[in-house]
Amino acid sequence: MKAKLIAFAAAATLALGISSVWAQGALHQGEVLDTMNGGGYTYVQIKEADKTYWAAGPQTQISKGDTVEMSEQMWMTDFASSSLNRTFDKIMFVGNISKK
Repeated sequence: MKAKLIAFAAAATLALGISSVWAQGALHQGEVLDTMNGGGYTYVQIKEADKTYWAAGPQTQISKGDTVEMSEQMWMTDFASSSLNRTFDKIMFVGNISKK
């Protein structure tokens, strides 16, 4: 019985650790090619290695040329921003955009 409890506790601890990493999302870092604010969000066009994409997070002060880091939360396609009067083909939403 004790061995089963220990095995269960170990499995639960491992599962909680994995779900925290999953909830945090993949970490992305890249150079800001373009940026704009609208509706309480900061939108940044990022160059990361050989790919370029848009990301949005809570409004912050970011400039073109900055290196930023963000944790992936959710991707959306054909996202229409009413505050910017613009549709993004594909955009990644993040919890925070941090300068590096």
